[in-house]
Amino acid sequence: MTSTPGTKNLTLSVGIPTFNQADYLAETLDSLLTQTRPPDEIVVSDHYSTDHTQQVLARYVDRFSDRRPNLRIVQPPTGVNLTGQYNFTLSSLSGDWITLLSSDDIARPTFCETLLTGAAADPAAALVRSGWEHIDAQGGGLSTHYLLSAPRIQSPPKTLYDQKYGPKVNFAAFALKREAFLQSGPILPSLESLSDWALFLQMAPFGTFVYQHALISGYRVGHDGNKYRDRIPMWSRDMQRVFTEVLPLAAQRCGLTTEKDLAWIDEANAYNYTRYLARGSREYDPTPEARADILPLFHAWAESILSPTARATAHTALQAFAQGEVTQTSIPPLRRLKTHLRPLLQRFHSILRRS
Repeated sequence: MTSTPGTKNLTLSVGIPTFNQADYLAETLDSLLTQTRPPDEIVVSDHYSTDHTQQVLARYVDRFSDRRPNLRIVQPPTGVNLTGQYNFTLSSLSGDWITLLSSDDIARPTFCETLLTGAAADPAAALVRSGWEHIDAQGGGLSTHYLLSAPRIQSPPKTLYDQKYGPKVNFAAFALKREAFLQSGPILPSLESLSDWALFLQMAPFGTFVYQHALISGYRVGHDGNKYRDRIPMWSRDMQRVFTEVLPLAAQRCGLTTEKDLAWIDEANAYNYTRYLARGSREYDPTPEARADILPLFHAWAESILSPTARATAHTALQAFAQGEVTQTSIPPLRRLKTHLRPLLQRFHSILRRS
């Protein structure tokens, strides 16, 4: 076991929310047993799984009984949604720093050490973020992901501005200062799906974000199929909640209170609306009949856009979508260039780290 200077007095708790992922859960737990710096606590929150999760957990309770870290099994209140499960799991953790690791993801050996090193890097830190790797159902590597534009230490309100189009933190590669999380309060309970983004947004006013340039986890993707059609109802409702409830509160806590200070929220809402509508025009056949069912979802979302001009533009785009047209997302030239260069830069960084 290694100990980085400044981290020995910090404790780290890892929460694992799970539901019917017994086939992956053992690999997740095993990955936390082989850390260069073990976590101080692991809490598995089982949302009443109906597969063989309980049998897997029983084996690990015995294995952890006489060794560090402490392993606890808890269950959330019955009937909670995804956000309720996350809030319950986070509130069950007792370390100075806390994190969640999905029960189908893998912690690389330096997962805990890297996060605690970041936590010790700045006394004002509220969140540590790092790089991750996308893995397939069998655990094979698909692609590496570093936050290439993230500074080493970022202060509010930049921590908020940088997340206006989506999270600048990965759910498998982060840790929160527990005290800051308690200050921020629970994730908005009505959210159904975008809980991770809301969590990182609400943490933005409460301290700096520290970036550790390392790959610390395997984030499993693609094994549960295309999610757009199943999840677009939740995503569209959650987008409205993020832009009308989560972001305005976070901005207020950052001291952004004037209409001019908050105009970027509406701009980001309109941009994401168009982005999701463009995805819909690729996913659904170009006929009015095929697209009719999702029109009310986007109509409600368009109504949440405050700017009359932007709202009218959104409704015009929706009318074109309803007639089978392809929606185009307007991407600024610099952002478009970054999109094309990012895969090359990611591969370059991976080669450098292996050499």
